[in-house]
Amino acid sequence: MNRSRPAPIVLLGAALGLLALLLPWVSFRENRLVQGEGLNLLTTGQALAWLLPSLWVALGAAALWLQRGRGWVGTVLFVLICAAASMLLGGAALALVNAEQPLARVSPAGGFWLTVAALYVTGFGVSRWAQGPARWAGWLGAAAFALMPLVGWWRELGLAQEYANIASAFWPQLGMHLALSLTALLLALILGLPLGLAAARNERLSGGVLGVAGFLQTIPSVALFGLLLPVFAALGRDTTLGAYLTWAGGALLLGGLLQRFFGHRLLGLLGGLLGLLGVQALLLLIGLTVIGVLERTWSGAPGLGAAAWSLGAPLSTWGIRGIGAAPALLALTIYALLPIVTNTFVGLRSVPPGLIDAARGLGMTPGQILRRAEWPIALPFVMEGVRAALVLTFGITTIAPLIGAGGLGFFIQRGVEGNVPDLVLLGALPIVLIALLLSGVVAWLGERLTPPGLRAEPEVVGQGGPI
Repeated sequence: MNRSRPAPIVLLGAALGLLALLLPWVSFRENRLVQGEGLNLLTTGQALAWLLPSLWVALGAAALWLQRGRGWVGTVLFVLICAAASMLLGGAALALVNAEQPLARVSPAGGFWLTVAALYVTGFGVSRWAQGPARWAGWLGAAAFALMPLVGWWRELGLAQEYANIASAFWPQLGMHLALSLTALLLALILGLPLGLAAARNERLSGGVLGVAGFLQTIPSVALFGLLLPVFAALGRDTTLGAYLTWAGGALLLGGLLQRFFGHRLLGLLGGLLGLLGVQALLLLIGLTVIGVLERTWSGAPGLGAAAWSLGAPLSTWGIRGIGAAPALLALTIYALLPIVTNTFVGLRSVPPGLIDAARGLGMTPGQILRRAEWPIALPFVMEGVRAALVLTFGITTIAPLIGAGGLGFFIQRGVEGNVPDLVLLGALPIVLIALLLSGVVAWLGERLTPPGLRAEPEVVGQGGPI
């Protein structure tokens, strides 16, 4: 008799979901500043509070005993659980906030957050059931969960009320957060891919490149911001655009000459360092220009005026000053370098030597070997590096408001200073959600760009599988 084995991951998720119901579901406060009181789901006064535990029990039973239609049933139950959790969170606020307590605040508590963790585990387990729509269970569950706040069911939650208070500032700060993170990633790609290629090609250079990138990664972000403040303040005050461009161009030219005539000697390495500094100086101006254009697009900021393009204009007109986007952009670019450089290096070094010899035997030039033989194999590694750098920069940008650069960390900082947990969540949750979304997009893009013959086949667990 072909019996279905239990699905341990789904069972774990269901157990976590039931355990979460023993913890406070929401925190109730008479106003936004006082200490909250934890309330269990069953004590929030909702008629449908029994629905969530019933669905968790049904999903656990399906994971234990169901054989036929496990994918369909599991997906339907998972989507219903996601919708029920979201509905019961908003319903708790609707039940507790009334005309007698118009200033009351209802916030998610430990039971709800453990339920979110249980949903993540369960969604992963259900998506591994290779039946019907199970592979899309995660996306379907996320859509069901998001439906409730989109239709206004969360309107009495503290999160929604805090958003209503700062709605005019939320989207500009979100835009600045995205602009800083994505621009830093772009600059790190422009700088990191050639560095990774050079390290893979030159054994003597690899230790220095990887060592410096690793050392820069160890500098605490707040300390790095502090070190850059006086440097950028002096640049913005005492340096003109013409002098800055002359220095950057001179560093590029001198570095190129030293590289060309001294090759692998010490002067050649010095030339590479000078060229790197010149490129970074020019990339900083390009990045600030991109951020200025984006900021003008979403918030109507004046951007760069005609005077900023004069060679005699101080760099402060470009935003290069002690506080603002410039030091944050440079620091974020530095932090994004290590995963990109390292993964490019590892990807190129993982190419079998026999493949390169075969390409040479076919008469390919070095450029053709790189494009047609090495790059397709290295690409999955590079995309993983890009994904890691993206998540890293998106997280570190949270502290950019400490130096006046803006971003969603502005709301986290204000919430901590005012002891307003809902405002902290309003800044933190979009960071987590967008980072996960962008990480998934980059992972999908990396899979699409990888040639079909080199793609890793996903492990699919069938009807009688263990997951």
